[in-house]
Amino acid sequence: MLISDLQNKKIVVWGTGSEGQAALAYLKKHAVSPFVETYNDSEGEQGLHKVWNSQVIIRSPGVSIYKEEIRRAQAEGIKITSSSDLFLNEMRTRHPQTKVIGISGSKGKSTSVSMLYHMLNALGCRAALGGNIGKPLIELIDQNYDYVVGEFSSYQASDLTASPQIVMFTNLFSVHTDWHGGHENYCRDKVHLAANQQPGDVCIVNRNNAQLLEYCKNLPNIVYYGGEDEFYASGKELFYQKEKLLNIDELKLSGNHNMENLAGVMTILQILGLDFRKAAASLKTFEPLPHRLQKIDMINNVLFINDSISTAPEAAISAMRSFDDNIVIISGGIENKQDYTDYARFVQDNSKVKAAVTLFQCGPQIADSLKKYVSRKDFQLIEAQSLEEGVAAAYGVLASLGGGLVLFSPTAPSFGYYKNFMERGEHFIKIVKTLAK
Repeated sequence: MLISDLQNKKIVVWGTGSEGQAALAYLKKHAVSPFVETYNDSEGEQGLHKVWNSQVIIRSPGVSIYKEEIRRAQAEGIKITSSSDLFLNEMRTRHPQTKVIGISGSKGKSTSVSMLYHMLNALGCRAALGGNIGKPLIELIDQNYDYVVGEFSSYQASDLTASPQIVMFTNLFSVHTDWHGGHENYCRDKVHLAANQQPGDVCIVNRNNAQLLEYCKNLPNIVYYGGEDEFYASGKELFYQKEKLLNIDELKLSGNHNMENLAGVMTILQILGLDFRKAAASLKTFEPLPHRLQKIDMINNVLFINDSISTAPEAAISAMRSFDDNIVIISGGIENKQDYTDYARFVQDNSKVKAAVTLFQCGPQIADSLKKYVSRKDFQLIEAQSLEEGVAAAYGVLASLGGGLVLFSPTAPSFGYYKNFMERGEHFIKIVKTLAK
């Protein structure tokens, strides 16, 4: 759908978070229609008359396409769109010379888009950053850029009618099942980001993630990364074929898995015909994002790492794999119907993981998996009642061993305990700073 399709229509902007507010502001700025209203779920039945009387709904990411009211609206002929969809269609029509680069995945997308944006700027390109990070995408329609780098969630990708010219997927794990009504829908909605690509567009896929390969197999325009004839990561190092480009120790970034994500980003630069070697060198000044394997403090030889962005067991496994020191991992959040078998088996097979602290709603589920699969005598399971108690216990274990790393990698969403993963991470940081005093 294009902005012109909204002219003089009765429009409801459903959800007034940052994306909904940006859509509302854009419509008012451009005087698209005098018939624009907003609706939030908190209004309940009293406000739903606005929805049923509308001709177009601009849904915010938090409004699931599987929601009963959305299905009913579609059945009654009401058009459903989003600010992300409006942006992509407008860019194809009004700015065909601008390459829109959409990055998605269950983990690593925020850091990937941030690294790409940093390198494009270092190469002198006119670039913008938007989506889940940076500006709402709809705010970028009226400017001219060489490249727009967008982070797309599964919520945003689920019902798009246009795709970015370049799409990159980092990986695919089981998360966000409630919004999508199940894991199958989540996976299909995630890769839908590339479903409307045109001839000449490119979809870049990590060949080392089996689930991603399965769900992307029918997409057009696929280019892979992660093989020895491509950009790939090995431990701490990034390679292009046999050429070593970077070691993560040269960067301010933590987490070896970020080198795998970087292999995909470098593939984008190569496809664009840009100097990826110069771009790689520029990453030495890249400042990592907070709450993503963020180094907080060192107290008596114990390093504290904030990985509050972690919302899946696979994310915690990647985090644990990224460090060589003794580790105590702190995990737990709201129940999200996740399977912790692989998490527990990883702990069993890795003697560097000395203890796990479980807490919050899914803490008992994580603990049950650990009890079932971990039999090492040098491993401790600590079921804590609060994050404060968990941090103190983790510190105590490592202090007795002479040092190591406390890894806060929750494996589950924060909702119900915190507003978002940022608030959760800030709570962890506050506890560590108090411990340091």
